[in-house]
Amino acid sequence: MPQGHIIKVFGRYYTVRTEEGDLNCVLRGRLKKDKRLKLYSDPAAVGDVVEYEVTTDGSGVIESIAERRTVFSRKDKGHKKEDLIAANVDQILVIQSFYDPPLNLRFVDRIVVRGEKEGVPVILCVNKSDLAIKGEAEDVRQYYRGADVTVLVVSALKKKGLAELKKQTKGKSSILVGSSGVGKSSLLNSIYPGLELRTSEVSESTGKGRHTTTNVEKVEIDENTSFIDTPGVREFGLMDIEPEELEKFFNEFREAGDCRFSPCSHDHEPGCRVKELVDEGEISEGRYVSYLNILNSLREYYANLY
Repeated sequence: MPQGHIIKVFGRYYTVRTEEGDLNCVLRGRLKKDKRLKLYSDPAAVGDVVEYEVTTDGSGVIESIAERRTVFSRKDKGHKKEDLIAANVDQILVIQSFYDPPLNLRFVDRIVVRGEKEGVPVILCVNKSDLAIKGEAEDVRQYYRGADVTVLVVSALKKKGLAELKKQTKGKSSILVGSSGVGKSSLLNSIYPGLELRTSEVSESTGKGRHTTTNVEKVEIDENTSFIDTPGVREFGLMDIEPEELEKFFNEFREAGDCRFSPCSHDHEPGCRVKELVDEGEISEGRYVSYLNILNSLREYYANLY
């Protein structure tokens, strides 16, 4: 049976890239009952490797979905299933901007947790460095000291830092995550001028970006380099993580050493090594506060759940 990979999802239809060209497909009904796939709101996602059959009308039917190397998903409050966004990604590229819309490291931290949980490296790319105030770029780097996060500071407008961004993404499948208006499409257009992806401005009335990507879609640069573009994301749920698990996904906490009590939530316990390192300036206070915010949101969620 021939194989291809999904490059776009729109409703119940999937565009599968094959050796013969792109094929518009639907899922074989039995896949929706597959135990391996029932965890997710949608059984298939962009990046999935699939087997397919061509029907008499020239469209296709996806017959099977291969085992995934990695997944990128989220689970929001009140949702029973995880929202599967993409599969088989090599890294998560979180796009932020210094201004218009403003930098949101609390959002980035949630993506970092997801990347740590799934074993997918995270790169934070902060665009619009030409709008940053003095010292702001270094503040971001210091915020993630000790965390397993690569920080890139770039400007699509001024063409700064783009060579390093291109180097970090070459030969990999990167999923782009960020709110509308941060410049995801502008960055790709700057690195690869022939793409001509649509860009948007930030709304003057709301201060938020207007969506230019309405579906998850894979943009293939060459045989080994691709970007999975997602609609502007402003919130990111982590409701599949138990509160006591959270500290495992903050790398600098894992490296801190032993606390007096085990397990330690790094919240109220005396003799907490993480809190000591925060006080000593070895761990970013902002990252620690972000951890507490996520921890409290998970505690509240699970308390109401049970």
